[in-house]
Amino acid sequence: MKQMRDVFAETGPLRARKWLVLSVASLGLGGAFAFLVGMARAPFAERLLPHDYFRHALVGHVNLAIVFWLLLSAVVLWAANFRGENPRAGFPLALLGTALVAFSALFGSGEAVLNNYVPVLVNPLFFAGLAVFFAGFSISSFGRVREAYDGLSSDDMVKNGLSTAVFVSAVLFAAVVVSSFFFAGKANGGEGKHYYEKLFWTPGHIQQFLNGSLLVAAWYTLARTPLKGGIRFWGFLKTANKSLIFSAALLLALLFFLDPADRRLKIGAEIIYGAGLGIPLFLHIANITRQTLRTRFDYKSPQEASLAFSMVIYLFGVFIAYAGFQNDTRVPAHYHGGVTALTLALMGCYHEMLKKGGREIRFERLARVQPYVYGTGMLLFIAGLFVSGLLGAPRKTPGVGFTENPVVLFSLGLMGVGTLLAVLGGAAFVLYAAATLVNGRRGE
Repeated sequence: MKQMRDVFAETGPLRARKWLVLSVASLGLGGAFAFLVGMARAPFAERLLPHDYFRHALVGHVNLAIVFWLLLSAVVLWAANFRGENPRAGFPLALLGTALVAFSALFGSGEAVLNNYVPVLVNPLFFAGLAVFFAGFSISSFGRVREAYDGLSSDDMVKNGLSTAVFVSAVLFAAVVVSSFFFAGKANGGEGKHYYEKLFWTPGHIQQFLNGSLLVAAWYTLARTPLKGGIRFWGFLKTANKSLIFSAALLLALLFFLDPADRRLKIGAEIIYGAGLGIPLFLHIANITRQTLRTRFDYKSPQEASLAFSMVIYLFGVFIAYAGFQNDTRVPAHYHGGVTALTLALMGCYHEMLKKGGREIRFERLARVQPYVYGTGMLLFIAGLFVSGLLGAPRKTPGVGFTENPVVLFSLGLMGVGTLLAVLGGAAFVLYAAATLVNGRRGE
């Protein structure tokens, strides 16, 4: 087994400041939309909101709090761990794209199409925002390729995971180009939602491998706190990371032979997910857990709390997937298990970056409580969706008029409580992170 070194001690995390600010802003805006979405599904509260706005708020939430936030966070982590500078053209494009998408969702511009992964508003402004944002992200990722190539053999598992993320991002870029080429011009062919489902199916699936590589980097970053930097890992875990790149490329290759609507492609994706994504992450969880269980848990540490909640939430989401589900609320329960596990881990990393960057954390007590509030909220949220889905609650449906089952109503109420806690936890993170960036004094 090989020992990692602490790259944060050798780099300047705050050189990623602009990207960090934008990522926090995107998460904050997405969280505001999430509150509206959750309340639109909760008993009684749903009567206070316009029925149709549920769909526009959901589009805004998914894009800003999931897609954009996670991609922006990848750039932040690259800047914090790699020695090279971010390409300058990337940030203004990402900023403009974020603003256009937020504006479109806020004012309910265009028809809301709730396809999977990247739901859309059929509006030129919204699509321009998506395109410009992704261009900015891609420029930033391509600027890291040379250093990432060396990082794939690094004994630093944080840098190794982030290098994996760079190459998965290249596969993601190829997937967007190929999908656009295959399905361009079909939006007006009467396919509607099915068109956007096909367009984003492969890129959306490949982004999960990007999320997986970011989880690896984030977990090892957080594990440095309880293990005092003395993290060890099995040598084959570097090969496991490379399998994420191979699996993402394999999934892209299938698109050349099978249509996204073809059940064979979906079965192939499930197999690739299970072997190429699930197994590597389980191995990393086992490696980190076997070491952290030997230490004393510091409940006051945002890093340790974020790590623990992140792994529990991730395993909950994976359990839902392996248990199987239909097209009901178990789908978002599983999906949120994956993305919010990464979100919580990233929140802990941001706290670490701000401290390593010489900043005095503002609202430090709030920062210590924040992982517990957000983590508990997401566990309740996922549990509520999971149980209601078991009893047939449909997904992407506002209100509770579809059922009188008291268990379903209780579960959705639990989901509503979880939503409120998660939004409060997300708001607490945005508050202390933004205050630290703006007013945090530099430490000694």
